[in-house]
Amino acid sequence: MTYTENDYKETAEMAKLIKKIDHINAAYANKVSDQIYKQQPFFLTVLLGYRKDISMVELEDIMKVYFLVWEYFKLNRNLPKEKVTQTKFEKVQHKIMQMLHYSEGESETSRDEIYRRELQNLKSKSLWTAVHLRFNNQPALMAMNPENKGLVLIGILSFIQCFEAR
Repeated sequence: MTYTENDYKETAEMAKLIKKIDHINAAYANKVSDQIYKQQPFFLTVLLGYRKDISMVELEDIMKVYFLVWEYFKLNRNLPKEKVTQTKFEKVQHKIMQMLHYSEGESETSRDEIYRRELQNLKSKSLWTAVHLRFNNQPALMAMNPENKGLVLIGILSFIQCFEAR
């Protein structure tokens, strides 16, 4: 993936957001959950839908990632005014799944190139990098069932792409 000057500038911004997210309390979580419910209810629905498949510790860490995504788009005034619907989300998610299925039969080099091309068009590379950083450094997320982790990451990437599409 090639990073732009803007991607590098966003790194400091992302560090502040990560620090903020790492120190959230119940009041913040309730306030932001209310904002999300009003502006993008499906975003909250998907997050809460993970409850039955993962532990509470994993859910708490995933919630922080979702709040990171929310704060990133809110900070950059890029939250879409139009609500992301289940249909739109599933369309984006399906496209990602098709790319992943297509890449399964490829060599590692070809697979890396497919991923690079797909992610090169992402406008929020610093955010996606921060998401991966969390999944690679938070003990509960690192130990998470690989299938669940993959589904959660695909869901997060789908929302990032939906929010970018505005």
